[in-house]
Order: sequence, then structure tokens, then C-alpha cells
Amino acid sequence: MAGLNAGSSHPLARRQRLEVLGGFVGFFAVMALLNAVVLIVTGRPSAIASIVLLVFLVLGWYTYRAWKRADNAVKNRHD
Repeated sequence: MAGLNAGSSHPLARRQRLEVLGGFVGFFAVMALLNAVVLIVTGRPSAIASIVLLVFLVLGWYTYRAWKRADNAVKNRHD
């Protein structure tokens, strides 16, 4: 069963996993943004929604930075 994880350390595989993670984080960041905007516009308490939005934005930033490093590793790889 060693072959199942054989490609997990390949830079291209890492970049693809980070692209999927970026998609999920981006989707939920947009949903959190919409929720926070609706709560602010309607005048309801929105502190928790704003904190959740901030968390997703930070996760998105770190995911982007990791993806950028993985992308550079793929481009610099000489197979």
C-alpha cells in the first residue's frame, strides 16, 4: 500500500491540493462576507460574523502564499 501516497510529496500534487483548499476557503469567505454585510446593513449584531470573515480572509491569505510557494516549486522543478 506504499504506492497510495507515493505522489503526495510531488510539488504538482501539493499545488493541486492547495488549489482545492483555496476554492473551499474562498467560497466560505464570500459566504461570510455576504452574511456580515447583511447583518451590518440590517443593524443586527455582527461581531461574530466579522470575526468569522476575518478568520476566512487570513486562511485565504495563508493558502494563497502556500500555493504561490508550491507554484514556484513546480516551475523550478527540472525533471
